[in-house]
Amino acid sequence: MHKIFTLLAAAIAIPCTAWAGYPSPQLQKAIEAYNQEHYESALQQFTAIVTQQPRQGYAWGYIARIRQHNEQPGQALEAGRKALELVPQPDSVFRASLHACMASSYAATRDTAAALDALDHAVALDAHDPDYRYQRASLLMKHGRCSQAETDYRYLAQADTLNPDGLMGLGTALDCQGRAQEALEAFDQAIARFPADDGARAFRAAQYFNLRRYSEAADDAIHSLELKPDNRHALWVMSNLAAVDATGLAAKLKAKQAADAAHAGYWASLINQFTPAP
Repeated sequence: MHKIFTLLAAAIAIPCTAWAGYPSPQLQKAIEAYNQEHYESALQQFTAIVTQQPRQGYAWGYIARIRQHNEQPGQALEAGRKALELVPQPDSVFRASLHACMASSYAATRDTAAALDALDHAVALDAHDPDYRYQRASLLMKHGRCSQAETDYRYLAQADTLNPDGLMGLGTALDCQGRAQEALEAFDQAIARFPADDGARAFRAAQYFNLRRYSEAADDAIHSLELKPDNRHALWVMSNLAAVDATGLAAKLKAKQAADAAHAGYWASLINQFTPAP
C-alpha cells in the first residue's frame, strides 16, 4: 500500500495567504532550499533566521520538519512547540501540518497517546487533507486499535476516491477484527474501482488465502505480479500457497507461462522458486 502502515510527515509549501505580506527574501530562499530537498542548507538558513528573529514561527516550523526528517524527534518536537506558539491561529493549514509532523516525532519516541492527540488536532484543523487521516489510521492499526482505524478508513474510502488505500485499509481493519467476509468485500470494491492496482490484487489474494480459497488466491497473486513483478505481498502469498497447494499453484503458473510468451522467463523463475521439481 502506498500509505498504509506508513507515518507521513506533511511537507507542504506555505501558501501566500499565510503571510501578512510576502516572506522575506531570506525566508523565501530557505523555503526554496527545503522544497528542493537541500535539507542541510535549509536547516542552516532557517537556524540563522530564528537566531536573528526568534519569533519567526514559520522558520521554526520548517526546522521541526527537517529535524523530523533527520530522525531527531526530540529536537523536532522542541522546534514544533515553538512554531505552534508563534504561527498565527488563522493559518490552520500550516498548523495542521505541524501537528502531523510532531505526531511522527511522538511516534518515534513511542508516545502513542501524544501522537494520536497531535493527529486529532491535524484532522480538526484541516479536515480536507486525507493524509492526516491515513497517518492516524496507520498508527491506530499499528497498535491494534482496528475498530477506530476502521472509522478513518471508511471516511477515506468515500472521500479519497482517486486512491485505493482507503478501501484497502478498510479491508485490513475489518480483517483485523475477524470480519473476513466484509474485508473481502472491501478488497472487491478496491479492485472494481482500481482494476490496474497491483496492491489491491495482492491484498485480496492474501484474504482469499486466509479464507482457504487457494485457487482464487493464486489467480490474484499472479495478476498482481503481472502488474508489478516485484510486489512483495503477492510473492508472500505465493510462498504460502506453495506450502499448502503446490500442485495447484504450479498448474496456474505453467498456464500463465504458456499464455504470456513475452515474459515466459519470469514465470519460469517463479515456477522454479515456488513449486517442487518433477
